[in-house]
Amino acid sequence: MLRNMTVGSHGAQYHHKNTDERLDQTQDKYFLYMKRSGQLKATVTNALRRIETDFGKVNAYYVRYFLFSNELQASSEKRIKHGNEGVLKRFFKKYMSESPAANGVGYGEDLNLPSFYYAYFDAENYRSTELSEILGLKPVGQFDTFAFTRLHPQKNPNVERLARVHHESMRVKLAEFYAGYSIYIEQFLFLNDNYFVWRENGEVVAGVQVNKCEWELKKMSGLTGLFMMHILPYIPGLKKYINPKKFEFITYDYIYVKPGYESKLEPLFMSMLNKFNVTFSLQWQDVKSPLHSVISNMDKGMLSTFSKVPTGRIMMTLADISDEQVQALMHKPVFTCAMDMS
Repeated sequence: MLRNMTVGSHGAQYHHKNTDERLDQTQDKYFLYMKRSGQLKATVTNALRRIETDFGKVNAYYVRYFLFSNELQASSEKRIKHGNEGVLKRFFKKYMSESPAANGVGYGEDLNLPSFYYAYFDAENYRSTELSEILGLKPVGQFDTFAFTRLHPQKNPNVERLARVHHESMRVKLAEFYAGYSIYIEQFLFLNDNYFVWRENGEVVAGVQVNKCEWELKKMSGLTGLFMMHILPYIPGLKKYINPKKFEFITYDYIYVKPGYESKLEPLFMSMLNKFNVTFSLQWQDVKSPLHSVISNMDKGMLSTFSKVPTGRIMMTLADISDEQVQALMHKPVFTCAMDMS
């Protein structure tokens, strides 16, 4: 069911081709599924994230995948519109009001700690469906999607793969860099030994974790979608850069930059496109993140102008966490992990 899942419903729709790999890379997973008459009707995958906050430790559960049959979702949405709670909403309302470990099987998390579930919704699906209502998620923040592209990316001699002997010092550097963020996790840091840095006089002044992805683009809305899906792939000289059936790209995660060296990020990103032999990359930033303005003002390339996505929503359950704790979390920018988005 997950392998065949198409992400999105009313706006952009795409099929993740890396689902098996992402599941293997995700730790401490909870799988929840619902059957009716022997048929699988709904499945949700949550991933435990033990995080530190200003008010102590918290069990956070990232809603990694959620998939409902059209029949079940339509029935539940119809009931919600008429003010009724369908079986699906009642089920998830109870399940997501507490830690899944409260059901007797867990990963050793402390059930006395506050807990919450969180997810990222693209703007079009946030506006167009009642899925967030079914899951009991409420909007608490916003994020933007940034494409960085180059038709002929160049590598730079200042860029190198970070040697494993330097991983620990870089981990500390990143923890300090993201100390002002909420929901910062290290689970995917140095994955596949793909952390790259820019050095000046031997010092690391910028860095990025790179991950390869492949999607099949099913649908994109508006004029942007028309261009990306039905025009660009057929333009001589440009069609080789975008293949909707096999859209290969990289993501940027765990970005680091020493103050005063923000200009090094652009050639660093360009070198990564060259290194992984792609022309397209994606990253996601909370609108409150200091990196948001840095990336916004960067020359992100010609193709990026045709791949703009409306601001998305950071969603969260509020049943097992106080209003004061929610405010403490959302006062800071959220670390929007690219691996969770792709």
